[in-house]
Amino acid sequence: MRILLWYTLGLASLQATAQTHLLHFTRTSGWDHQTRGVSYAMFQSIADELQLKVDDDDTGDPFSDPVTLAQYAVIVFSNTSGNAILSEEQRANFEGWVANGGHVMGIHAASDTYRHSTANGNNTGTWDFYPELIGASVQENPNHVNGTPQYTMQHIGTHASTANLPDPWVKNEEYYYWEGGYYGPDNVEVLRVEETVGPNGLVNSYDAPRPMSWYRTEPHGSRIFYTALGHDLSNYTSDMLFRTHIKDALAWLLAGTTHVTTINGDPGVWVYPNPAAEVLNIVAAPSIAGKAIMFLDTMGRPVVMGAVAGQHTTIPLTGLAAGNYLVRVDGRSIPLTIAR
Repeated sequence: MRILLWYTLGLASLQATAQTHLLHFTRTSGWDHQTRGVSYAMFQSIADELQLKVDDDDTGDPFSDPVTLAQYAVIVFSNTSGNAILSEEQRANFEGWVANGGHVMGIHAASDTYRHSTANGNNTGTWDFYPELIGASVQENPNHVNGTPQYTMQHIGTHASTANLPDPWVKNEEYYYWEGGYYGPDNVEVLRVEETVGPNGLVNSYDAPRPMSWYRTEPHGSRIFYTALGHDLSNYTSDMLFRTHIKDALAWLLAGTTHVTTINGDPGVWVYPNPAAEVLNIVAAPSIAGKAIMFLDTMGRPVVMGAVAGQHTTIPLTGLAAGNYLVRVDGRSIPLTIAR
């Protein structure tokens, strides 16, 4: 019997030698949030933890060549804006990339990019494919609450992107409005902000509780995640809950599952995806860091041994055959299925 010894320092050697590539895209032709540098730094840090390679672009050039686009598993539209950031040819190349299974993440003003033809205000209708993919176009006049007030968000359903967030989550943010814009009918909401107060000092119809993060899976395999959070630079430099939300959403985009399981009902330990294919993610409370991880086969024999690396541990499964296993984390146990 062969036992796979898995440790934090040996993680990269057990994963595929070819790194997964991510494109961090920040071009604007509208309002510029000036977050591209801090956003890129955050994604570089996350990419190091998830064993990814991230490229940064604010020109749109990678969209000019389908071969170049094909190297990316995920494209992140981080505070992009306006309706003149990609040429007609580049837009067509992006549509082809999505149709071939490319995954997309949108952050904050990504919903103020190529506004939908049914949305109110200016610059609408240039490329409805994009807002229908992202899932929204922010309302205009007003676009959002005044400033970045503190409100409470609730989890809706269960999703990997919220598995390590408090419920409720109290956050200062420039909360967007959707009522007069566009909101996709197929979005699966995961975070909802409570009723807000509008810039006019009143509670307006568009201030009603509304989605702030959602996901969708396309029939051809593409996975989409969008969050309206991420206005202020501090999100990318010091807000660890925002970073966790983005990191776990990115892991979901790559893993392709919404299923998160707590180990023995323990709210401090989450495992996803389950069933799993190439990797298993374990999100754990700080008290679990350094604790033992063991995979047992159907005969009760250990086949993987290691330790929780930190808040988010990614375990490669490439050395394990498809089938049923038992995962034990610090004495907690959960059945796991590996399906390929």
